[in-house]
Amino acid sequence: MMNIRRFLVWVSFVTCSAAHAQLAQNLTVGSAKALSLGNSVTADTPGIDSIHYNPAGLYQVKGRQYQLKVIAGRFTVTGEVERSERYNRLMDQYGYAYSDDPVAEGASSTEDVSVMLPFLGLTEIPVLMAPLGGAAVEVKDRNLVWGSSVFAPMIVGYQRGDGSPLRYQGNELGLTHLTYFSPTVAFPISDELTFGVGLHFNYTGVGIDLDFRLPNAILVGVDSFSGLLCELPEIDAVVNVCEGDLGPFTDIGNIEVEVENYLNPSFNLGMLWQPSDWFRLGMVYQSGASKTLKGEYQIRYGDDWLDFFSGLNGTAVGNAVTGVLALPKGLEKEQGDAALEFTIPQHFATGVSVKVTPSWTLNVDLKWTDTAQWDEFKLEFENPPEFLPVLSFLAPDQVSASTLAFPREYESVWSWALGVEHQYTDRLALRIGYEDRGNAIPANKADYLAPFGEAYLLGAGFAYVPQQGALLELGIGTLVSRSSAPDNTSSNVNDYNQLIYNPYAGVNVKTSVRAYLLELSYHAQF
Repeated sequence: MMNIRRFLVWVSFVTCSAAHAQLAQNLTVGSAKALSLGNSVTADTPGIDSIHYNPAGLYQVKGRQYQLKVIAGRFTVTGEVERSERYNRLMDQYGYAYSDDPVAEGASSTEDVSVMLPFLGLTEIPVLMAPLGGAAVEVKDRNLVWGSSVFAPMIVGYQRGDGSPLRYQGNELGLTHLTYFSPTVAFPISDELTFGVGLHFNYTGVGIDLDFRLPNAILVGVDSFSGLLCELPEIDAVVNVCEGDLGPFTDIGNIEVEVENYLNPSFNLGMLWQPSDWFRLGMVYQSGASKTLKGEYQIRYGDDWLDFFSGLNGTAVGNAVTGVLALPKGLEKEQGDAALEFTIPQHFATGVSVKVTPSWTLNVDLKWTDTAQWDEFKLEFENPPEFLPVLSFLAPDQVSASTLAFPREYESVWSWALGVEHQYTDRLALRIGYEDRGNAIPANKADYLAPFGEAYLLGAGFAYVPQQGALLELGIGTLVSRSSAPDNTSSNVNDYNQLIYNPYAGVNVKTSVRAYLLELSYHAQF
């Protein structure tokens, strides 16, 4: 049961952290201009990076141009658990000591980085850093500009230390959405209107390592009943449930999952209207993408779990009971193939860029992400784990003999961004920006695996022309996101009435994410 629940939580993180999720959206594209202006660049397009932000802006590129860029960043994920009064009453009611739950109090913060890499899988790296780049060519006789770029709409991951109180929602996690080929063309419709379209070929990969447990009233009953049986000296010969422990605070085991897809296509459409030298209006539509991520899972069960079911299967009656009820047989390890139907929500943005004075420019963007598509996620197992029949009996609406569905019920979200650029000299421009990124995750769906609440991004940077035909840009930014879930309010983390999975049932949870980013790019003619 716990394995499935942990799978579900893993799915929940995938849904929260996908390429268009509000927390990670546009953070690691590598556009120094976009970062420094708070991503308010739908109308004030960023050169070759327009391939992502608004392909119509690619038409602003003149001649033959290449771009080299590097991104560096660090994501710090912090969480805290604390006992609630209701939790204390439940512990007293069921006869448990407060020390029986080792993670009901405590805090954890992680800055170590793990990422999902093509061909390498879940990989630990010292710092989140990646070289990227692209090129564009103006075709004057055809009156168009075409180009392609390599960029990462989303790279995020973390590692928690051994024994972290948050280990039941991830020891290690990495999610990558990488665009490795993006042929794009931009051309004018009229003197004022430009159109652009691009086809993107993407790699998407997710990896996770976590421990799991099940603090639920069902296991409270199992624990109490097995304790009563163990007080009867003759019971071992009939059904042995005294070898191990199966209670609400038992470490069920550890699960590792890696799934990926090397061809996850999408497309971008963009429009740019400039009726005067001082005003621009831009729009972009980034398509959704639906693809099956495939890979493997492995489950290693804890000693108490193994001893409990090995003892139960060690007698004739116990073996018959597990056979009839399709209970686990006490395997030490299970592994096999897994697949996840994964959807990247569609995204729309519109913005204006106004040259208030000859040296001051104001950008304003309004954006929408269709995160409501993440209503439910379903895992399919080619070789189903032996605990699936138990869950299918308890929750037939969500579990079958080979699949597991998990409701997410996220919300589509609007966000806005504001940026200001000051042309300090003919060769130097200074930038600053702010983005309010909204919150796609309702309060009753918050958890530690995807600890994302409302978020804001503050960016700053500059553009410098070292010589004719070249441009050096630098952007730095910090993102902050906070969320909390009082006890028994989130069906993904602490609702003790929820059957599928709530590893911190009954306790108060608080989370925060802080990201620090640096992006540097160099443009030149070739």
